[in-house]
Amino acid sequence: MGENLLVWLAAGIALLATIVAGFAVALVLLLRRQLTALRQDYQRQATSLMALQGAMKVLSEGVINHGQAQASVQRALERLHDQHTELRARDPDQGSYEKAIQLVREGYPREEVRRLCSLTAAELDLIYSLHGAGSARDDD
Repeated sequence: MGENLLVWLAAGIALLATIVAGFAVALVLLLRRQLTALRQDYQRQATSLMALQGAMKVLSEGVINHGQAQASVQRALERLHDQHTELRARDPDQGSYEKAIQLVREGYPREEVRRLCSLTAAELDLIYSLHGAGSARDDD
């Protein structure tokens, strides 16, 4: 009877060891599936990250291009403002012509009027002929 008990005990231990081994195998298989799923998730995330990096690069290039275009527009506006200022200076009712007429009427010398108002000789001749001493417009 003692031998029977040992046989039954050995058989129980073997059965228990088989069950534990089965659980261990099942656990290893489950872990392998999870590892495979994690690797696939990692690959998807790495691909997504690369796509995001590409999109960020495109966006940053777009921002740089936009900044360059904005700077170009700003320079064009500054040039237009400078041109507008020049044109206003050439307007007979404003700017250097008006100042030149005032200086001529006040009796400033010809060379000083030319220098102060940046006029050509022809412009200065015209202003002196219209507004200089002895002209018909002295009473204005």
